[in-house]
Amino acid sequence: MTDQNQQSHNNIEDQQEGSEQCSDEELDVFHYQEEKEKYPMLVRLLENVLSQVLVNLLTIYALYGDDIRIICFDKRADSAFDGITIFCIIIFSTEIVITSIVRQEYLNSFFFWLDIISTISQILDITLFNIAVGLEGSVSAKQGSDLKQANKASKTSSKAIRVVRLVRLIRIVKLYKAVNYQRELSLKRSKTKLNTITLMKNPNQSQIYPQNEDRNEPLQQGLREIPHFPSMKEHPMQQKDQMNNWTSVIDNYDQGNSNEHRHSYNQILPESHYIQQLQQNEEVERKIEEIEDNEYKQKKESRVSQRLSDSTTKKVTLLVILLLLIMPLFSSDYYFEQSQSLEYAAQYFKVVAENANTRLSEINETLNFVIDQHNQFDTPVGFIRNPFIEIEDYEREDYQYLRESAKSYYFKNVDPILVGLEYIGDSIILFVSDNSQIERLNSIINIINTLFVSCVLLFGALAFAKDAKNVALAPIERMITKVNIIAKNPQEAKEMKLEVESQQRETIKIENAIIKIGALLALGFGDAGSAIIGTNMASSGDVNPMLPGKKKWAIYGFCDIRNFTDATEVLQKDVMVFVNSIAEIVHIMVNRYQGSANKNIGDAFLLVWKISDHSWYEENGKIKWKNYEQINIKADCSLFSFMKIYAKINREPKILDYRNDKRLTQRLPGYKVKMGFGLHIGWGIEGAIGSEFKIDASYLSPNVNMASRLEAATKQYGVSILISSDLFNLFSPDIKKYLRQIDMVTVKGSVRPIGLYTIDIDADHIPPSKEDYNQHEKLEVMDQKRQIFINQIEAGEFKSDIHLNRNKDLILIMKNFNSEFQAQFSQGFQGYLLGNWKEAQMWFEKAKLLKSNDGPISTLTAVMNEYNFKAPNTWKGFRELTEK
Repeated sequence: MTDQNQQSHNNIEDQQEGSEQCSDEELDVFHYQEEKEKYPMLVRLLENVLSQVLVNLLTIYALYGDDIRIICFDKRADSAFDGITIFCIIIFSTEIVITSIVRQEYLNSFFFWLDIISTISQILDITLFNIAVGLEGSVSAKQGSDLKQANKASKTSSKAIRVVRLVRLIRIVKLYKAVNYQRELSLKRSKTKLNTITLMKNPNQSQIYPQNEDRNEPLQQGLREIPHFPSMKEHPMQQKDQMNNWTSVIDNYDQGNSNEHRHSYNQILPESHYIQQLQQNEEVERKIEEIEDNEYKQKKESRVSQRLSDSTTKKVTLLVILLLLIMPLFSSDYYFEQSQSLEYAAQYFKVVAENANTRLSEINETLNFVIDQHNQFDTPVGFIRNPFIEIEDYEREDYQYLRESAKSYYFKNVDPILVGLEYIGDSIILFVSDNSQIERLNSIINIINTLFVSCVLLFGALAFAKDAKNVALAPIERMITKVNIIAKNPQEAKEMKLEVESQQRETIKIENAIIKIGALLALGFGDAGSAIIGTNMASSGDVNPMLPGKKKWAIYGFCDIRNFTDATEVLQKDVMVFVNSIAEIVHIMVNRYQGSANKNIGDAFLLVWKISDHSWYEENGKIKWKNYEQINIKADCSLFSFMKIYAKINREPKILDYRNDKRLTQRLPGYKVKMGFGLHIGWGIEGAIGSEFKIDASYLSPNVNMASRLEAATKQYGVSILISSDLFNLFSPDIKKYLRQIDMVTVKGSVRPIGLYTIDIDADHIPPSKEDYNQHEKLEVMDQKRQIFINQIEAGEFKSDIHLNRNKDLILIMKNFNSEFQAQFSQGFQGYLLGNWKEAQMWFEKAKLLKSNDGPISTLTAVMNEYNFKAPNTWKGFRELTEK
């Protein structure tokens, strides 16, 4: 086996396996359900509800915890908050590691680096870390240089905290991403499947032909190889040499590089030929311009893209303007200015202290004045250290619990030469302001700022998502659902409604195109081709229609239009309208009664009532039915379908009009549209018949041929419908009483005798239907009746005898049913089977008094007459049906 054949064989096996897997399960063309996790335990840990709640709570703490610490607690609570922050870092880091392992698309992604940055930023919320790296100092310094360093560290720490608080806002994205991920996960795992199931109860195909520009590439390449391409505006004789070259290139492109054409390359052609070539040149140039115009149109931005782009630009602009206007309100500088009064107080104290005439009481008064004045400010004095022994240092009651970030240092060196008092070794006057109130205000502003950014992110995301969802995402989700439905059951595409919108967007048109393509697939392939469509749509490989056949049990119906050859000859082009008018009735009635049309063969139709694989099983070579009542209904429906078709072709005005068609009545006086019907049940091989160039999805088996033979035999017996005994045995008892057996035969290619049954129906003198509806309304009414019929079956309320006695069409064609005739014929037929042909003749003659023109009596009488109404010695109760 060659590699190509082996690959084709493998593809067939894969597609067959995929078809078997999706037969009973929900088919997912986009393979959402096939995305199996590599580390299921880690995935469960990551998606666990408790884990998600913990991470989200810690994220909220990361956003607001440090501000709450400053507003509600003092320095003594810092250690506890440091512990919670370290716990946050551990949990966030663990989540990043696990997510990087289980989701490959996460590692090194945009959100990965956001999570890394936001997690690292948490380190600056740890007080011990800030002290260790010198971002927070101590007031134990005595020297001026140390105080400068401490003051610088305090300001640096304050700036770092502001930066940290900005970076922490990244955690807002974490919250939004968590909500968005849960939504995506829910959509992926349930929404598409649920929508598909509710509506029930592509890999993209590669282009077969290249685009025009690809096919013209050799020509364009040839044109580029000519050094001087002649201008269309120049005189032909002025470009004679160049035209010869160009003509040769065109000839070689169109006809091949034969020796003859290579010889013509160097020939000088007549002037008339140049004029002709110029005209061809102009035509080629026009086509190239058309191709370029088409390429430009294809590159032009679609309406969907333009609307999304405009909407996004508008909303981003509004958000940026809003942020520019609102963000200044979240700065403490907007509400108060930084006080410099202690700086002036230190300078004033220096002047007073360096005066040799200054008294101790004056210095005390100065210090008390500074303290009293600043107690009225937002930044009161927290600590004062002076260089004089006689004056005690000032310290507020809660000063020891102040954080370094809430302190500001103001100091001056006092010249000891000018001081008239005794002083300590460090000649520095130090003022420390208590900024805790401002720090609390900043924290409140930060909380409001965080809430504002969260709201902006939320409403911005909703605003952007709304347009994206309405314009693109929602149509895509509907497309996914529709593609899955079509792959599962292509027949559903015929029931789908087109999307209607005032402004037709590309997405709506694509969505409607999917419905139309699906409906065309359903019409083209029929019910037998559902597996071919579904398997190929679910497959990620090339299109392969030649799938292996599957054994299916079904009821096969065959019907044929009588005198079709004559009708074709006289109607000619109108024969298509004639056939399609009948086909419409056939297909509508079969569809209404749970069947499906399979093949349209000119004057004949193959109809199928498929039986679910779950409805039967094989035991000792015999078929057993799991639900006998269900198969009774299926068999009754097949008979009702043909009875309704028989009634409709004798009642519908558009069919009755052909009785008055002069072309038909001249060829066939008294012409009526007549049809013969055959019904049989059995197994069949469902699959594709043909090749990769053209296929028909149909059924192959002797049972399909049996239905065709039964239809052909209706002419021999003079009846409209023939039913095999195999199917008769599956009718409900209420229907069996209306049928009569008319023969027992063997057909060509089979040694097993089969009984032939018919039902007496008569369409003579029945009234025509009233045209109360137009075509569209008529189809809607038919759909409603079909749905009512389905609902009755599903609810277990359908009774065949009630339907037979209530349906107007069935009542009309059964009005001449005679139970007495049925009994007499049955007596005669029993004599025929037992070989008592004289007795059979007597009963048949008696029955003819009730129905003189009965076809089965005439046929059986003719058979017995060949043997002078004496059964031969070889008679076994059946005969060979030689006529096809």
